[in-house]
Amino acid sequence: MAGNRALEALLRHAAAVVPGLNGVTAARDNAAPGDPAIGETGNASIYLRPAPSTGNHAGNRSALAALAAHWASVHPEAGPAYRALRCWGILIWQPIYLSVTGVHGSQRVLSLAHFAQPLADGWTREVRLPDHVPLTGDTDRCIRLAAREITACCRQAYEDLAGVLRLNVTAARSMQADCVLAALLAIRAARADWTDAHVQALAGQWLHALDLTGASDLFALTHSDGSTALALDRKTCCYHYRRRDGEPCDTCPRLAKHERIARLNTAYESACRQKTQNA
Repeated sequence: MAGNRALEALLRHAAAVVPGLNGVTAARDNAAPGDPAIGETGNASIYLRPAPSTGNHAGNRSALAALAAHWASVHPEAGPAYRALRCWGILIWQPIYLSVTGVHGSQRVLSLAHFAQPLADGWTREVRLPDHVPLTGDTDRCIRLAAREITACCRQAYEDLAGVLRLNVTAARSMQADCVLAALLAIRAARADWTDAHVQALAGQWLHALDLTGASDLFALTHSDGSTALALDRKTCCYHYRRRDGEPCDTCPRLAKHERIARLNTAYESACRQKTQNA
Protein backbone atom coordinates (compact mmCIF):
# COMPACT_ATOMS: atom_id res chain seq x y z
CA MET A 1 0.00 0.00 0.00
CA ALA A 2 1.20 3.50 -0.74
CA GLY A 3 2.88 5.28 2.12
CA ASN A 4 1.23 8.56 1.12
CA ARG A 5 -2.42 9.16 0.44
CA ALA A 6 -1.85 11.20 -2.72
CA LEU A 7 -0.29 8.31 -4.61
CA GLU A 8 -2.81 5.84 -3.24
CA ALA A 9 -5.71 8.06 -4.35
CA LEU A 10 -4.16 8.59 -7.80
CA LEU A 11 -3.81 4.86 -8.46
CA ARG A 12 -7.25 4.08 -7.09
CA HIS A 13 -8.87 6.73 -9.27
CA ALA A 14 -7.03 5.50 -12.38
CA ALA A 15 -8.26 1.95 -11.82
CA ALA A 16 -11.83 3.21 -11.44
CA VAL A 17 -11.69 5.23 -14.67
CA VAL A 18 -10.05 2.57 -16.84
CA PRO A 19 -10.91 -1.12 -16.26
CA GLY A 20 -7.77 -3.27 -16.33
CA LEU A 21 -5.45 -0.38 -15.45
CA ASN A 22 -3.51 -1.55 -12.42
CA GLY A 23 -0.85 0.56 -10.77
CA VAL A 24 0.52 -0.79 -7.48
CA THR A 25 3.21 0.37 -5.09
CA ALA A 26 6.11 -1.85 -4.15
CA ALA A 27 9.41 -1.69 -2.32
CA ARG A 28 12.52 -0.97 -4.39
CA ASP A 29 14.45 -3.91 -2.97
CA ASN A 30 12.87 -6.12 -0.34
CA ALA A 31 9.10 -5.84 -0.12
CA ALA A 32 7.21 -6.31 3.10
CA PRO A 33 5.43 -9.66 3.45
CA GLY A 34 2.47 -9.76 1.09
CA ASP A 35 3.61 -6.71 -0.93
CA PRO A 36 4.91 -7.02 -4.50
CA ALA A 37 8.58 -6.28 -5.10
CA ILE A 38 9.42 -3.95 -7.97
CA GLY A 39 11.49 -6.65 -9.63
CA GLU A 40 14.76 -8.46 -9.24
CA THR A 41 17.62 -7.54 -11.54
CA GLY A 42 17.92 -10.97 -13.12
CA ASN A 43 14.24 -11.76 -13.60
CA ALA A 44 13.61 -12.39 -17.29
CA SER A 45 9.83 -12.09 -16.91
CA ILE A 46 9.84 -8.49 -15.67
CA TYR A 47 10.37 -5.36 -17.75
CA LEU A 48 12.24 -2.75 -15.71
CA ARG A 49 12.80 0.96 -15.87
CA PRO A 50 15.61 1.78 -15.80
CA ALA A 51 16.88 -1.34 -17.51
CA PRO A 52 19.11 -3.47 -15.26
CA SER A 53 22.81 -3.10 -15.97
CA THR A 54 23.74 -6.41 -14.38
CA GLY A 55 22.40 -9.93 -14.38
CA ASN A 56 22.18 -12.73 -16.91
CA HIS A 57 19.45 -11.35 -19.18
CA ALA A 58 21.13 -8.43 -21.02
CA GLY A 59 18.94 -5.73 -19.53
CA ASN A 60 15.33 -6.19 -20.59
CA ARG A 61 16.13 -8.24 -23.68
CA SER A 62 15.01 -11.62 -22.34
CA ALA A 63 11.67 -10.28 -21.10
CA LEU A 64 10.97 -8.58 -24.43
CA ALA A 65 12.16 -11.57 -26.47
CA ALA A 66 9.69 -13.74 -24.55
CA LEU A 67 6.91 -11.22 -25.16
CA ALA A 68 7.67 -11.15 -28.89
CA ALA A 69 7.90 -14.95 -29.03
CA HIS A 70 4.45 -15.26 -27.49
CA TRP A 71 2.81 -13.16 -30.19
CA ALA A 72 4.84 -14.86 -32.93
CA SER A 73 3.52 -18.19 -31.68
CA VAL A 74 -0.10 -17.14 -31.18
CA HIS A 75 -0.48 -15.17 -34.42
CA PRO A 76 2.35 -15.99 -36.84
CA GLU A 77 0.07 -15.10 -39.76
CA ALA A 78 -0.15 -11.45 -38.64
CA GLY A 79 3.48 -10.78 -39.49
CA PRO A 80 6.36 -8.85 -37.91
CA ALA A 81 4.82 -5.37 -38.20
CA TYR A 82 1.77 -6.46 -36.18
CA ARG A 83 3.98 -8.21 -33.64
CA ALA A 84 6.21 -5.16 -33.12
CA LEU A 85 3.32 -2.74 -32.61
CA ARG A 86 1.47 -5.21 -30.41
CA CYS A 87 4.47 -5.48 -28.08
CA TRP A 88 5.00 -1.72 -28.17
CA GLY A 89 1.40 -1.03 -27.18
CA ILE A 90 1.57 -3.52 -24.32
CA LEU A 91 4.70 -1.85 -22.91
CA ILE A 92 3.50 1.75 -23.03
CA TRP A 93 -0.26 1.81 -22.48
CA GLN A 94 -0.39 1.44 -18.70
CA PRO A 95 2.34 4.01 -17.86
CA ILE A 96 0.69 6.49 -20.25
CA TYR A 97 -2.84 5.94 -18.95
CA LEU A 98 -1.67 6.18 -15.32
CA SER A 99 0.08 9.47 -16.09
CA VAL A 100 -2.80 11.08 -17.98
CA THR A 101 -5.43 10.01 -15.44
CA GLY A 102 -3.17 11.23 -12.65
CA VAL A 103 -3.02 14.70 -14.14
CA HIS A 104 -6.73 15.04 -14.78
CA GLY A 105 -8.02 13.00 -11.86
CA SER A 106 -5.92 14.42 -9.03
CA GLN A 107 -3.76 17.25 -10.48
CA ARG A 108 -0.66 15.17 -9.76
CA VAL A 109 2.28 13.93 -11.79
CA LEU A 110 3.34 10.32 -11.42
CA SER A 111 7.06 9.58 -11.52
CA LEU A 112 7.92 6.97 -14.16
CA ALA A 113 11.65 7.00 -13.39
CA HIS A 114 11.45 3.58 -11.69
CA PHE A 115 8.84 0.91 -12.31
CA ALA A 116 8.43 -2.73 -13.24
CA GLN A 117 5.93 -4.50 -15.47
CA PRO A 118 5.64 -8.27 -14.99
CA LEU A 119 5.09 -9.96 -18.37
CA ALA A 120 3.23 -13.26 -18.68
CA ASP A 121 1.24 -14.91 -21.47
CA GLY A 122 1.87 -11.98 -23.78
CA TRP A 123 0.52 -9.34 -21.43
CA THR A 124 1.37 -7.20 -18.42
CA ARG A 125 -0.79 -7.45 -15.33
CA GLU A 126 0.30 -4.29 -13.55
CA VAL A 127 2.79 -1.48 -13.20
CA ARG A 128 4.76 -1.68 -9.95
CA LEU A 129 5.88 1.73 -8.73
CA PRO A 130 8.06 2.70 -5.78
CA ASP A 131 6.22 4.67 -3.14
CA HIS A 132 6.75 8.37 -3.81
CA VAL A 133 5.04 11.73 -3.55
CA PRO A 134 3.70 12.80 -6.96
CA LEU A 135 4.39 16.37 -8.02
CA THR A 136 1.45 18.75 -8.17
CA GLY A 137 0.48 22.05 -9.77
CA ASP A 138 -2.03 23.56 -12.14
CA THR A 139 -3.13 21.60 -15.20
CA ASP A 140 -0.68 23.29 -17.58
CA ARG A 141 2.29 22.54 -15.33
CA CYS A 142 1.16 18.98 -14.69
CA ILE A 143 0.81 18.28 -18.41
CA ARG A 144 4.31 19.60 -19.11
CA LEU A 145 5.86 17.55 -16.29
CA ALA A 146 3.91 14.39 -17.11
CA ALA A 147 4.85 14.73 -20.78
CA ARG A 148 8.54 14.64 -19.78
CA GLU A 149 7.95 11.48 -17.76
CA ILE A 150 6.08 9.81 -20.63
CA THR A 151 8.67 10.85 -23.21
CA ALA A 152 11.58 9.46 -21.21
CA CYS A 153 9.67 6.26 -20.44
CA CYS A 154 8.74 5.68 -24.09
CA ARG A 155 12.26 6.49 -25.26
CA GLN A 156 13.66 3.65 -23.18
CA ALA A 157 10.85 1.30 -24.22
CA TYR A 158 11.53 2.05 -27.89
CA GLU A 159 15.28 1.50 -27.55
CA ASP A 160 14.78 -1.73 -25.61
CA LEU A 161 12.19 -3.14 -27.99
CA ALA A 162 14.12 -2.10 -31.09
CA GLY A 163 16.87 -4.42 -29.89
CA VAL A 164 14.47 -7.36 -30.27
CA LEU A 165 12.06 -6.36 -33.04
CA ARG A 166 12.09 -4.04 -36.03
CA LEU A 167 9.87 -1.19 -34.83
CA ASN A 168 8.91 1.64 -37.20
CA VAL A 169 9.55 4.94 -35.43
CA THR A 170 6.67 6.77 -37.14
CA ALA A 171 4.18 4.03 -36.28
CA ALA A 172 5.51 3.89 -32.70
CA ARG A 173 5.08 7.65 -32.25
CA SER A 174 1.58 7.48 -33.66
CA MET A 175 0.56 4.68 -31.30
CA GLN A 176 2.04 6.61 -28.38
CA ALA A 177 -0.09 9.61 -29.34
CA ASP A 178 -3.15 7.35 -29.75
CA CYS A 179 -2.68 6.08 -26.18
CA VAL A 180 -2.59 9.60 -24.77
CA LEU A 181 -5.74 10.67 -26.61
CA ALA A 182 -7.53 7.41 -25.80
CA ALA A 183 -6.77 8.05 -22.13
CA LEU A 184 -8.35 11.51 -22.45
CA LEU A 185 -11.46 9.98 -24.00
CA ALA A 186 -11.69 7.45 -21.17
CA ILE A 187 -11.49 10.26 -18.60
CA ARG A 188 -14.03 12.31 -20.54
CA ALA A 189 -16.59 9.51 -20.09
CA ALA A 190 -16.46 10.19 -16.34
CA ARG A 191 -16.38 13.99 -16.63
CA ALA A 192 -19.75 15.47 -17.52
CA ASP A 193 -18.20 18.95 -17.28
CA TRP A 194 -15.80 18.31 -20.18
CA THR A 195 -17.10 19.60 -23.51
CA ASP A 196 -15.87 18.41 -26.90
CA ALA A 197 -14.01 21.69 -27.34
CA HIS A 198 -12.28 21.29 -23.98
CA VAL A 199 -11.16 17.73 -24.76
CA GLN A 200 -9.86 18.77 -28.18
CA ALA A 201 -7.92 21.62 -26.59
CA LEU A 202 -6.41 19.24 -24.03
CA ALA A 203 -5.51 16.81 -26.82
CA GLY A 204 -3.60 19.54 -28.65
CA GLN A 205 -1.87 20.59 -25.46
CA TRP A 206 -0.74 17.05 -24.63
CA LEU A 207 0.51 16.32 -28.15
CA HIS A 208 2.43 19.60 -28.25
CA ALA A 209 4.06 18.88 -24.88
CA LEU A 210 5.03 15.40 -26.10
CA ASP A 211 6.32 16.71 -29.46
CA LEU A 212 3.73 14.46 -31.13
CA THR A 213 1.57 17.06 -32.88
CA GLY A 214 0.07 15.46 -35.99
CA ALA A 215 0.84 11.91 -34.86
CA SER A 216 -2.81 11.41 -33.88
CA ASP A 217 -5.96 13.50 -33.56
CA LEU A 218 -9.62 13.48 -32.58
CA PHE A 219 -12.65 13.94 -34.82
CA ALA A 220 -16.25 14.75 -33.96
CA LEU A 221 -19.21 12.64 -34.97
CA THR A 222 -22.98 12.76 -34.48
CA HIS A 223 -24.84 9.64 -33.35
CA SER A 224 -28.20 8.57 -34.73
CA ASP A 225 -29.94 9.94 -31.60
CA GLY A 226 -28.45 13.37 -32.21
CA SER A 227 -25.81 13.23 -29.49
CA THR A 228 -22.23 14.11 -30.34
CA ALA A 229 -18.97 12.40 -29.48
CA LEU A 230 -15.25 12.43 -30.17
CA ALA A 231 -13.28 9.53 -31.60
CA LEU A 232 -9.64 8.79 -32.33
CA ASP A 233 -8.47 9.97 -35.73
CA ARG A 234 -5.59 7.51 -35.91
CA LYS A 235 -2.81 7.96 -38.44
CA THR A 236 -1.20 4.51 -38.37
CA CYS A 237 -2.68 1.03 -38.63
CA CYS A 238 -1.95 -1.51 -35.88
CA TYR A 239 -2.38 -4.44 -38.35
CA HIS A 240 -4.91 -6.22 -36.18
CA TYR A 241 -6.82 -7.09 -39.35
CA ARG A 242 -3.96 -9.40 -40.38
CA ARG A 243 -4.81 -11.84 -37.59
CA ARG A 244 -6.87 -14.85 -38.59
CA ASP A 245 -9.47 -13.71 -36.04
CA GLY A 246 -9.04 -10.03 -36.78
CA GLU A 247 -10.68 -7.27 -38.76
CA PRO A 248 -10.05 -3.53 -39.07
CA CYS A 249 -10.61 -1.65 -35.80
CA ASP A 250 -13.52 0.78 -35.69
CA THR A 251 -11.05 3.68 -35.92
CA CYS A 252 -8.67 2.04 -38.41
CA PRO A 253 -7.11 4.69 -40.67
CA ARG A 254 -7.43 2.24 -43.59
CA LEU A 255 -11.18 2.77 -43.47
CA ALA A 256 -12.81 5.80 -45.05
CA LYS A 257 -14.12 8.34 -42.53
CA HIS A 258 -17.76 7.45 -43.27
CA GLU A 259 -17.00 3.76 -42.63
CA ARG A 260 -15.44 4.57 -39.27
CA ILE A 261 -18.41 6.72 -38.29
CA ALA A 262 -20.84 3.95 -39.28
CA ARG A 263 -18.94 1.41 -37.17
CA LEU A 264 -18.75 3.77 -34.19
CA ASN A 265 -22.48 4.47 -34.43
CA THR A 266 -23.24 0.74 -34.52
CA ALA A 267 -21.13 0.20 -31.40
CA TYR A 268 -22.82 3.14 -29.68
CA GLU A 269 -26.33 1.88 -30.46
CA SER A 270 -25.41 -1.59 -29.23
CA ALA A 271 -24.09 -0.14 -25.97
CA CYS A 272 -27.28 1.89 -25.52
CA ARG A 273 -29.45 -1.21 -26.01
CA GLN A 274 -27.35 -3.16 -23.52
CA LYS A 275 -27.61 -0.35 -20.99
CA THR A 276 -31.38 -0.27 -21.39
CA GLN A 277 -31.64 -4.04 -20.91
CA ASN A 278 -29.55 -3.89 -17.76
CA ALA A 279 -31.49 -0.97 -16.27
